[in-house]
Amino acid sequence: MAILAGVASAQGVKLTDYQRKALILYNFAKFTQWPKSAFASEDAPFVLGILGKDPFGKDISIIKNKTVKGRRIEVRYFVVVEDVKECHLLFIGKSEMQNLPRILKRLENSSILTTAEAQGFIEQDGIINLVPDRKTDGTETVEFEVNLLAAVKANLKLDTQLLRLAKKVRS
Repeated sequence: MAILAGVASAQGVKLTDYQRKALILYNFAKFTQWPKSAFASEDAPFVLGILGKDPFGKDISIIKNKTVKGRRIEVRYFVVVEDVKECHLLFIGKSEMQNLPRILKRLENSSILTTAEAQGFIEQDGIINLVPDRKTDGTETVEFEVNLLAAVKANLKLDTQLLRLAKKVRS
């Protein structure tokens, strides 16, 4: 994904799949604009939430100490959607896919950038879906799909650069 071009190579580091995905989520945050009302105060943190079983483990630490639009990133873990509060970007784990329609319905009037890695996610009104792309040489990269209507409904503005990089944009 071009948003991440050079991150690993510039550092000379080989990233794990979930370190790469954590950086991708971080970049989604950088290329999204939230309404001021989404934050409790000027110095409120940017909250990246993980709903359900955490697939990142220690790999999420690659984005610790980073900021999004001047706000420090805080990672929070949620067991059920009813616990999701003061969250800006929510990664919905695979363990929650059977509850996906109920989760997305519950979050539909909030300014939360919903993300997952599940087939059919954007068709169910999720905003950004991570999609593995297997290359002929056996390597795998991560691409993404965007549901622009769901983003607009959530009162989020996605940068045109992000939309151009998407494998698929549903509008």
